[in-house]
Amino acid sequence: MVRRHYSKLTTKVSVGILLLIVSLMGLGYSSLLRGMEKAAEDYSRGDTEAALKRYDEIERQLRSFGVIRFIPGGDRRILFLNEAQLLYVLGRYDDALERLERETRISGMISDSRFLLLRSDITFRKATKNNGSAKGDPQTLEEAIGAAQDDLRESLRQEPNNWDAKYNFEYINYVRKELEREQKEGMKILPQIPDKENQKKSLSPKQKT
Repeated sequence: MVRRHYSKLTTKVSVGILLLIVSLMGLGYSSLLRGMEKAAEDYSRGDTEAALKRYDEIERQLRSFGVIRFIPGGDRRILFLNEAQLLYVLGRYDDALERLERETRISGMISDSRFLLLRSDITFRKATKNNGSAKGDPQTLEEAIGAAQDDLRESLRQEPNNWDAKYNFEYINYVRKELEREQKEGMKILPQIPDKENQKKSLSPKQKT
């Protein structure tokens, strides 16, 4: 009788501890989500560096807890997407591409058209910037255009009515044709990025539940 009572008491204590742990984790995660909102506010005020610092700290905490793989996929994708967007704005193209790749390493695939759209932007911008420098290589630009077009095709397949993706695809296709024409004439083309691509882009909002 005493043993049974002790067993029930132990079970209740264990359940209580488990509920306490879950509650504390929930409070901690809510705090991290608020941090993401503050990072977006920093960016809207024009403080890109501060926003990136906040996002980096949030990711560091999630990794230190070992839960980066287990948080809601929508929140994790927004975290990586916004980190990549900020790095893109700062001109850190390789770092931006690496941030997008982190989601692929976790989920095994890119199922978000926004990742493909941003990756195509970064790939194309990086190639055109290099092509305008001393280390520019028309062949590298050609390959980047092909990769960007592939990403945009897949982005449009996932989200057919995305007008940004449609615009970018048409523009990159135009650059590709001009590049081919100029190469046939033995000249080097340095494509100009239209004003639309230079406009400040908004960070992705927190996914509604």
